[in-house]
Amino acid sequence: KTHMKIFLRAAWSASAAAFATASKAPYVIASDGVTMHTTLTAKEFLLGRPGGAYTTARTCDYGQKVFEWETHVERTAASVAVMLLDSADPNIPADTELRALQTTLATASSLRPRLDTTVAAACTAYINTHGNAEELKITVLVSWHDRVGSATACARDLGSVACHVAPLPRLPERPIRVEVRGTPRANAVAKDSSWVADREPLEELMRASTAGVVNEFLLVAEDGSLLEGSQTNFYAVVDGAVVTAGDGILAGTVRRLLLEVCAREGIPVVLSPPKLENVLLWEGALVSSTSRLLLPIDELYKPGEGQPSHKPDLLRVFENNRHSLAAKLQQLVNREVEAHSTQLL
Repeated sequence: KTHMKIFLRAAWSASAAAFATASKAPYVIASDGVTMHTTLTAKEFLLGRPGGAYTTARTCDYGQKVFEWETHVERTAASVAVMLLDSADPNIPADTELRALQTTLATASSLRPRLDTTVAAACTAYINTHGNAEELKITVLVSWHDRVGSATACARDLGSVACHVAPLPRLPERPIRVEVRGTPRANAVAKDSSWVADREPLEELMRASTAGVVNEFLLVAEDGSLLEGSQTNFYAVVDGAVVTAGDGILAGTVRRLLLEVCAREGIPVVLSPPKLENVLLWEGALVSSTSRLLLPIDELYKPGEGQPSHKPDLLRVFENNRHSLAAKLQQLVNREVEAHSTQLL
């Protein structure tokens, strides 16, 4: 009996310690449905795993639903397909394995069950520990570099499906500052996790701003076309129309919703990248992303090459009062989020 009491006491202590550790870890990671609590941020999660196709989603309704989930699944599968056909990637497997991966990971209908299982497990583990008082940010990574398997392997053994769950960040405080720096990505259609590392030097310059906190930077082509942000889609408001690039970009879920809202409300859309040289003609500008939804820009900066933004680099200040089209579009998009979400838990 004494030995049993000692054993039970030790087991209880180990269980309590494990619970305490989990409670202190602010995030959750799941890999093919298996969860663990972690202190790794979403960025560290992506950089610490083999590269692959990733996407970032958000929940609504207290973590029960995921905004535009079907679109995220389809876009991730499409990114996998593009990356698997990239002959420059030394990690692409042999033909037999390639065909198996294309069937399993690059097809939305095959990928969907694994994504559903993994994301649901991670969200459930997070809510069970931290509650559901806040919405969640979900970062999904589909990779094939660490566990390729073989042509005869089960579908669950081909590649890996992992996700990271964290609280959804609060919207940044105004004024929203955005700067112009960097060139467009080589393959904007595929959301490759290597971009997270590639953009770090530009993010360091952004963080070094003396003009105030800068929220995002826009990628500009040689001809002055503003295609997209480092993590956002970009729009200018010109003559009452929304002007945004139609190709050469990764079309985000919020962008898709904005275009639907514009069509419904009779707001013209021009699918052509805004030109920086015409910035004085703009009535407003916005960026969109999972965490920001649709966010009007208050201040636009153009710093020198390799330099952080300073006050003299200010190009435009936009008056985003409640009567502006930018503010109206922000409100319209915010109202549609839950209606465009999928029940996952």
